[in-house]
Amino acid sequence: MANTPTDHEAKQLLGEEARRVGTLWRALDLDGDDVLSAEEIAAASDSLRALDTDGDGQLTVDDIGGPFRWPGGERRSAIVRILDPDGDGVITAADIDDAPDRLRRLDRLGRGHLLPTDDRPKWNPILAQAHSGPAETLAHFDILRNYEDEPSGLVMPGADDRQDDGYLLVYEHCNAGDVQVGKDLFLQSSTGQRVHHWPHRKHASETVTAHLREDGRLIRTSCPGPWLDVLCFPVGAHGIITIEEPDGTLLWEYRLFEPGKRVMHHDFEPMPNGNILVTVYEGKTFGEAEEFGWEAQPTDVLMRPPDLQRWWTESILELEPNLETGETGVVWEWRSADHLVQNVDPEKPHYGSLGPGCRKIDINYAKYPNYRFNMGQIMHVNTISYDASRDQIMVSSAMHGELWVIDHSISTEEAKGEAGDLLYRFGNTSSHGAGPPSDKVLDWQHDVHWIPAGYPGHGNVLIFNNGSRRPTDPSHNPSPQRLSFQNEGYSEILEIKLPVDADGNWTWETDDRLNGAEIVWEYNSAGEADWFSPFMSGARRRPNGNTVTALGYNKRIREVTPDGSVVLDFLPGGPGRTFRVIPIAADHPGLEGIVDR
Repeated sequence: MANTPTDHEAKQLLGEEARRVGTLWRALDLDGDDVLSAEEIAAASDSLRALDTDGDGQLTVDDIGGPFRWPGGERRSAIVRILDPDGDGVITAADIDDAPDRLRRLDRLGRGHLLPTDDRPKWNPILAQAHSGPAETLAHFDILRNYEDEPSGLVMPGADDRQDDGYLLVYEHCNAGDVQVGKDLFLQSSTGQRVHHWPHRKHASETVTAHLREDGRLIRTSCPGPWLDVLCFPVGAHGIITIEEPDGTLLWEYRLFEPGKRVMHHDFEPMPNGNILVTVYEGKTFGEAEEFGWEAQPTDVLMRPPDLQRWWTESILELEPNLETGETGVVWEWRSADHLVQNVDPEKPHYGSLGPGCRKIDINYAKYPNYRFNMGQIMHVNTISYDASRDQIMVSSAMHGELWVIDHSISTEEAKGEAGDLLYRFGNTSSHGAGPPSDKVLDWQHDVHWIPAGYPGHGNVLIFNNGSRRPTDPSHNPSPQRLSFQNEGYSEILEIKLPVDADGNWTWETDDRLNGAEIVWEYNSAGEADWFSPFMSGARRRPNGNTVTALGYNKRIREVTPDGSVVLDFLPGGPGRTFRVIPIAADHPGLEGIVDR
């Protein structure tokens, strides 16, 4: 927004927007009692047709209260989102005909009627802060984010010959509330042409990602339905992983989507043997969590209705796809619930000591008032990476501010015991009582991975360190009580060399804030580049030694040289977000038959 409004002007604008957003509600509420009764829901199709002033049989944004000041503003209404699932701004005749059944889906508690909070939930954290926060916050919430339809930026693709000559795999997705809908999956050349599109498959929920195999087949994640289906899970849940031909022909699909119990989320990692590692949320009740040794916390800070509140740990599954039969074998599993520690109650399970060398995960480190967007989690694993040379797995826990390395060479049964404890940890010694909070290195980090063979820095670890929770007062523990949506923070990229010898032995410097690791390269570590994303995002090494990054909050893509020079800096255009972008080398064998070279 070029001219940022004052607080007073912002509240006036939001009030007018709220009135406009309520257009459908008022049209459906025939008796004006601010309740949509069963009878009014049954009559919804006729009520909606009354808004069709030009008689074309459908409703556009203008018909439902627009134009809106911010792109996607109408989608702050759940009614709009359920009637216009593809987010194209048109409620078709078929959508109108189906309106009663879709509205009944919003009746999550089975009351037989809808209340205003079913349309615009008061517990939505983004809406709550957008309506009460200062004016300068508005431009930073993506429900109000301005965007251009066409690509734009400071350094466009092809403008600087120092850019890598490979491709970018870009997978757009919705935000958590399905307010701004991105649904494209495309391959972009180094000069900016979108040279291949994969057809839209199911719902691109928040944090879906994709991988191009060497045989040209695509692996990607998606969600079986819209935002309503993932309300019962923490952010990042999707539940479906597929393998497809370049034209989108489905070869294999695996679903793990059990509301309140288990769901795949965030990341996956293809393995050299053709198997796939996936990250999984595992849910329990808060009562079950207390039996685990969890110290009960207030749940009124979770920004979730009580019926959607659960307690979430993490697990890793290794999937073995069978492309001939479509079947899936689960051939290996690791569960974080087997590797917890608590030092609060000696009468409860997992009681033990924290401190230097601790190889278990403190069940009570995360305090919910400090993680309001993360709904009952205690870890929030957002990345998984695999080192085939050592047969080890690395995951990133944003809530602990750490990367964890675990052993994959052991069996599933062995992984339940001491052999499945952490081989190594880095990023936040205070998370396990081994150092003060001021020694914290990682801060809501994403895309933590080993740099692959054949790329400069091979074997080192590349980290997108978001910096969205950097404490202004280092004595604060663990960090500010919210993710910063303003430019109060800054993001950085860290490349670290881990303390492991040629034989695979880990050496911990337990009195060292870096746990023996060495930072060998960094970008924007002083916050000088005005470059920040509060969540998601990633950084990947390119064959020529450059590093390409994506700010997931607004899809800003930047490529920097080893000396930190910016050689690419642009927005691909359109709504939605991207969890990360994946660089594809110009000589990648999977491009054969997809692009002309």
